[in-house]
Amino acid sequence: MARFDEHIHFRSAAFTEVALPSSSVGNGEIEASAGILASKLEHHHSITGNQPNSAATTETRVIHSVYGATGDVIAFEAGSIVAATGNATVTLDLKKNGTTILAAVVTLDSANTAYIVEAGSIDTAPVVDGDVLEVVIVATVGTGALPTGLFYNLRLNEDAQ
Repeated sequence: MARFDEHIHFRSAAFTEVALPSSSVGNGEIEASAGILASKLEHHHSITGNQPNSAATTETRVIHSVYGATGDVIAFEAGSIVAATGNATVTLDLKKNGTTILAAVVTLDSANTAYIVEAGSIDTAPVVDGDVLEVVIVATVGTGALPTGLFYNLRLNEDAQ
């Protein structure tokens, strides 16, 4: 075995085995055209859902089924095109396999501003292959008008299988 303590430049080389120190290859060392398979990458998902531009309604929607071996929920937020009035409210809960993963539901009411999202606080972020994520929306009319054009966004990362 030979040891070189200086920089060496090769025009061409063939190796049967290369052992690189941990963290020695970063994003800058990988060419844009490297052709790395998706099965070796972390996947970022941004999932947006919405209701029609009419009064918000109560419903439960499955929005994602986890395929990656493991992953983490990064963010959940919601807003509306037109804010609620009076004491009308809409709450949105993000659930994993039927159990909430938020510290508290996201509430849209007359204190919100149109098109400005309200961020949810993620209480339990990890997900694994087979987990199902759903949004539970509860609309309460009260003495005012419900928000219209309800929308939400879920962001998560999944590791490759």
